[in-house]
Amino acid sequence: MQLIKKVFIIVTTFFLFGCNSQPEPIVVGKDQCSFCKMMVSDAKFGGEIITTKNKKYKFDDMHCMLSFLKTKMIEENEVQDVYVANFSSNNHQLINIKTALLLQSNLLKSPMGGNVAAFETEPEMNKIKEEYKATVVSWSQLVK
Repeated sequence: MQLIKKVFIIVTTFFLFGCNSQPEPIVVGKDQCSFCKMMVSDAKFGGEIITTKNKKYKFDDMHCMLSFLKTKMIEENEVQDVYVANFSSNNHQLINIKTALLLQSNLLKSPMGGNVAAFETEPEMNKIKEEYKATVVSWSQLVK
């Protein structure tokens, strides 16, 4: 009986802590874009898709992430979460697309020409919006 309890505790611990469905930071010069296969060169435009099976796909640009989704390399129902880099933060932490505020402008000059930046707060977004003469866009506009 003791052995069964120990096995149960180990298995439960593995499932609770071993399957991390949080995004992993994008590492410039180390991580490779899952779509274009280029090395990530600028973290402020990056993104990450996490599947329901906890597979993580990293991207160097919103353009690559959208292209990846449109090619159906994974089915829509397999996507658990989508994260994008916070353009305004120093470490470009990843924020969930459900709460991200998005701007698009040719002046942003992202690596693959998507030219979309994500923000966590309106004040951050508004500062960049004026500076880059950007337009507010939504995730649903971009994925269609």
